[in-house]
Amino acid sequence: MKTFARVIAVVMMVAVLASLMAACGNKGYMDKNILGSWKQTDEVDGNWTWTFNDDNTCRLVGDNFDSEGTFKIENETNGKIYIKLKDWKEEKLFTYAVTPKVLDLEEMEVSYHCFKQ
Repeated sequence: MKTFARVIAVVMMVAVLASLMAACGNKGYMDKNILGSWKQTDEVDGNWTWTFNDDNTCRLVGDNFDSEGTFKIENETNGKIYIKLKDWKEEKLFTYAVTPKVLDLEEMEVSYHCFKQ
């Protein structure tokens, strides 16, 4: 009976650890290349600066606009990033491509072509 109780205790501990590990992973994959500030200067689309931080917070500043929010990169291969700014009604899904010097974000209504600051 003691052996059975020990087996049950070990199984429960493994289940708890697995649950804790799954809960820690809710921020998604972190592409370190996206971190930092990126600026778009465009006569038509205006001047915009995106800032992405390693704690999954972000900020978008533009002409007469300044809002903070959060972001989550879906995974390392599909180039999708979810961004929710406080001034937006809902989270938006962007496709993104990043190099050490250029960040492109595209969404159905808007796109940004930014350079590393």
